[in-house]
Amino acid sequence: MADDPEENEDEDGGEAKAKPKMGMLKLGLFIGLPAIILLLAGVAGFMMFAGGGDEPVLEAVLDEHGDPVLDDHGQPVMAAAGGHAEAEEEHEAQAYYFPLRDADGAEDPIITNIRSVDGRPVTVMLKITLESSNPDFGQVIDAHIDPIMDQFIMFLRELREDDLYGSAGMHRVRLELLRRVNLAIEPEYADAVLIQEFMIVD
Repeated sequence: MADDPEENEDEDGGEAKAKPKMGMLKLGLFIGLPAIILLLAGVAGFMMFAGGGDEPVLEAVLDEHGDPVLDDHGQPVMAAAGGHAEAEEEHEAQAYYFPLRDADGAEDPIITNIRSVDGRPVTVMLKITLESSNPDFGQVIDAHIDPIMDQFIMFLRELREDDLYGSAGMHRVRLELLRRVNLAIEPEYADAVLIQEFMIVD
């Protein structure tokens, strides 16, 4: 049985109509897709550069007496001053600094004798500040000043002069002083020990 000519004409006409539709779809994808990608990249770039803003303003960190806290090189410790939300986050992670004082409240350095390389006694002088995230940490220090000083003096007298030289030596000393102060005040604890002044006198 021969094919109906009308049916063949309908099939050929359907294919001819479908081809232009597919061509328009491909053309739309080739033009529209890159345009959308470029638009999204432009928006992302604008958001990245527009959200930058100025550099944060730095201000000196103050101790509980309102005096600037100094680092190991005698320079003020600086912190960023941000907006309200940033200020709340900074308050949560705020560091407070407490110079170690004697029982009379005087900020006197720790002075003790240690052994030199050749065995003769030499004098070492340290002025120490304790760092804590607890704003009331000064009261903890005052309540435990005698055991803290005992721990420090016992440790320092075990040292030799060459144990204190170099950045690695001072780092080990700071870690051991931190361990000992935390032993003296547990369950409270200090976050760090800062050596503000250090001197060896023959």
